[in-house]
Amino acid sequence: MKAGKSLTVVLIMLLLTACSTREVVNKRAGSTEQRLITYSIEKMINALPEEDFNPYRGKRVELNTHFIIQDELLGYADRMLRLSLQHRFGIDIISSGETSDAIIDIFFDSIGTDADSFGLSIPLVNLSDTSQSTRIDLLALDMYHGVTECHYYIRDLQRDTLIKSDKILARIRTDKVATPIFNFPVSNL
Repeated sequence: MKAGKSLTVVLIMLLLTACSTREVVNKRAGSTEQRLITYSIEKMINALPEEDFNPYRGKRVELNTHFIIQDELLGYADRMLRLSLQHRFGIDIISSGETSDAIIDIFFDSIGTDADSFGLSIPLVNLSDTSQSTRIDLLALDMYHGVTECHYYIRDLQRDTLIKSDKILARIRTDKVATPIFNFPVSNL
C-alpha cells in the first residue's frame, strides 16, 4: 500500500517536473521569426571590429559569404553585409574575378531561430505521431531566439597576410511567461 502511494507520488512529480526543451524553428512565416533573424544578422554585422575592416577603407575588396544551406537567408545576410561594409567602412565591394586589394570570406555557422521553454508543464504526448505532441504550461518561460554566428578570413593581397577572426555571435531574444490561463510578454523586439 505504501509502495503504491510512493509510486503514485513519483509519477505525479514526473508529470509536473520542470521541463526544459530546445527546438529549432524552421518556418519563417511569422513576423516574430523574421524579425528575430534579421535583427540578429544586423547585430552580428554591427559587431564586426573596426580594426579588422578600417584598413580597407577606399580599397577594392572581393566579398564571399558561405553557409551550409544556399537559401534566401544567406542571400539576405550577404546583401546586408555588402551594403554595411560599403557604408560603415567605405570599402569598395567588387565582383569575383576583378582585381582586388583583399578577399574577405565570411563563414556563417548559424542563421536562424530556436526556441527554449523552461518551467512547470504537463506533457501531452501523441503516441501515434510524436511530432504532434504538445504540453500544458502550468508556469513556464518560453524563450524565442534569433541567432547569427560567423567567423571570417581577410586575405590582404598587397601585404600577403591572412587574418582569421574569432567567432561573432549575435542573439536576439523575446520571452513570454505562460500559464494555463494567460500568457504575457517579458520582453519585446
